[in-house]
Amino acid sequence: MDNDYSGSAAGLGIGLFILFGVIYLGILALAIWIGYLIQRTAVKNGVLLAMKESGTQFPPTYRPGAQPPYPGGPGQPGSPAHGGPTIGGPTPPPASGPAAPSA
Repeated sequence: MDNDYSGSAAGLGIGLFILFGVIYLGILALAIWIGYLIQRTAVKNGVLLAMKESGTQFPPTYRPGAQPPYPGGPGQPGSPAHGGPTIGGPTPPPASGPAAPSA
């Protein structure tokens, strides 16, 4: 029996060990990531179902990824500082004070 491991395959053992270790860690990370995605979706659907049954709703501005109800709404870029009406909204009453002199 020849037990001489000094040939061309001498380093193959440690190389395969490292390769299989990397593959193992990759599969483990993938399994954890898929589990996270499944649990995130389940929790989101559960919360939405509970809110639907209780009649509670999130305002559209608080949902992740939701668009504002109208462009330039309060707190949005381009909105008036006082949060008043925007384009298409009701006209605010005139400011009180002395009337401008006419020419």
